[in-house]
Amino acid sequence: METIELPEIPRRAARSHKGDYGKVLIIGGSETMIGAPALAALAACRSGAGLCRIAAPREILPHVIVICPCATGYAINAREIKGLLAFAEEHDAVAVGPGFGQGPVSRRVVLELLQRHSGPLVLDADALNILAALEASEWPVRSDWSNVVLTPHMGEFMRLMAAVMKRGGDIALAAAALGKTPEKGATPQRGHAMRRTLASGDDDLPSTADGIPLEMPDSSPPEPVSGFQPVALTTAPALARQGDGDRSALAELLSRGTGCVVVLKGHQTVIADGPRMAVNQTGNPAMATGGSGDVLTGVVAALIGQGFRCAEAAVLAAHVHGLAGDMAAAQIGPAGLLATDIIAMLPRALATRLAAEGNALPTGPR
Repeated sequence: METIELPEIPRRAARSHKGDYGKVLIIGGSETMIGAPALAALAACRSGAGLCRIAAPREILPHVIVICPCATGYAINAREIKGLLAFAEEHDAVAVGPGFGQGPVSRRVVLELLQRHSGPLVLDADALNILAALEASEWPVRSDWSNVVLTPHMGEFMRLMAAVMKRGGDIALAAAALGKTPEKGATPQRGHAMRRTLASGDDDLPSTADGIPLEMPDSSPPEPVSGFQPVALTTAPALARQGDGDRSALAELLSRGTGCVVVLKGHQTVIADGPRMAVNQTGNPAMATGGSGDVLTGVVAALIGQGFRCAEAAVLAAHVHGLAGDMAAAQIGPAGLLATDIIAMLPRALATRLAAEGNALPTGPR
């Protein structure tokens, strides 16, 4: 297993402008969840995104923009999804899902983005629930899944994993990551830049991307593919009580099974990019509050927009997000933290990270 190292934050050039630091689009929001996309957008702005835009249903968009006035808006028209897809192409990173609901328009937006938008995507909240609810035949066709980031908490993970197992599909990934070569003539590959594609097989067992057979909870094990050991999943509550090593294995399993970068949120958030792994060490229980996940989504999107690769952006985002939460808790206390308190500390957390790299920002005029 490889470790994803915490990347360094480059110092900003004196003559830079907002166009140099990425255009981020947040897609989400619904009548009862106006705050979610606004929190993600605020977090993206506080994490250094040069420009942030919010796409939300027309009837709530003005209210969302009031919460995050530094962002501009795009009104989602249920009859003109193609316009939203074209708008998404103007951005360096797109995050979809916060507060979006799971209605037909949301479902279409998520699936169309996965199929038609080739740039980096961050999927959170309802976007994950939409994926988890798909039938095996409904999964979108995407040429490259390696620039998709999934950010599930444990409950969302279990639903997603069940959907992946139900698909029974196989993703052309490197079995070499486990030092094994599957039969069926697959060619081992390896590398971060590798393209990952979904391809279903009529007689495939439910499996990970490497061809490791999976079994549903409390079910009899499937027949193993030669050369591989079956991987069993138990129920979410039992998994949540187990150690970090088990969570790491689960994050890797979902990453291999989808071809995506996985951010398995919770105590010591785990980031998996196939065989590459990182376990975050920042954060505290005061961050267990509504909207904290939306904040993390915005940070991930902002860092991708600034040029970080998806896995490295996820690792740095988890670190900075947790560090901001630690700073907020130190000021406010061990409980009662708001998501906006974490957002307020993001610039300070980034500055702390820069200082740790010996790359501190200047504090006076130049």
